[in-house]
Amino acid sequence: MEDLYRFPNMINTLQVVGCHFGLQPPGWHYPRHHHHLFELLYCSEGEVVQEMNRDSITMRQGDWLLIKSGVRHQSSNLASVDYGYFNVHFDLDDTEIRSLLSTTPYRHIRHKDAERSKLRFYVSELEAFMHRNRTEDAEQEQQHLRFEDKLLLQSYTLLIIHDVLHLLREHDSPHKQNHAPMVDKDASLFTADVAHAIEEKLSLGLCEEASVAGVAKELNLSRSQCSKLFSKVYGLSPRQYVSRQKLNLAKELLVTTNLPMTDIAEKLGFHSASHFSRQFRRWTGLSPSEFKPKHHATQQPPVL
Repeated sequence: MEDLYRFPNMINTLQVVGCHFGLQPPGWHYPRHHHHLFELLYCSEGEVVQEMNRDSITMRQGDWLLIKSGVRHQSSNLASVDYGYFNVHFDLDDTEIRSLLSTTPYRHIRHKDAERSKLRFYVSELEAFMHRNRTEDAEQEQQHLRFEDKLLLQSYTLLIIHDVLHLLREHDSPHKQNHAPMVDKDASLFTADVAHAIEEKLSLGLCEEASVAGVAKELNLSRSQCSKLFSKVYGLSPRQYVSRQKLNLAKELLVTTNLPMTDIAEKLGFHSASHFSRQFRRWTGLSPSEFKPKHHATQQPPVL
């Protein structure tokens, strides 16, 4: 008998870690961290501010977020209502899928786009499944699943990953798909860890004369290695990163304080106020005094 359809042989492993539903109150904050797995996050109610590397987005009800392994991120509930979510960390040993998942540091799928998929249905089924298991084993902090239940959990996770990938492919134009950036095969978790260590040391040195050479020496790297590893993860050189962070801090100090230019220059590691002023103009096209709100210095407190 002739075979009508023949599927390819598949020997792939799915790793699922930290799969859970949660509810966090207003003011909740989870500090910066990174994982060695991919992360999928679904906002089921409320909203949350997510900061990836140095980008910040607000996730609202129905939104999804895919975060690449090794990307530093933090979460904050700045709203006045509870933030509900579904979260799963996972990895697959399929190279094509990992390549698609690793194209960018993160992907934000908005509610209106997610509604074209079965994602919400899969999450509701998964929540009902986990609730049943929690009820049967309520005294246990973590459920002890039977083998068939583990298969069901993996199945729903794969279906969720499938629909997320489908939405990402759908969102990207054919041109982008045909010319997708190649994933650097030399990139590794070691690269991400070292890049984050470099970033931490540069951040701590912002108010001093942060030296890339000094950081490289501390980490037993050459300066070129330091720059290459950092750029691979953050998409900009260490020097560009320091300049960007100093500019952000300079803007904050100019808008929110009455500090003299000499004090701001000193805080940012410049040799003089004139040096700071020249650099600020190169960054923004304005002098610090032009950028500073005009009413700031003269504004009087309200009369009670």
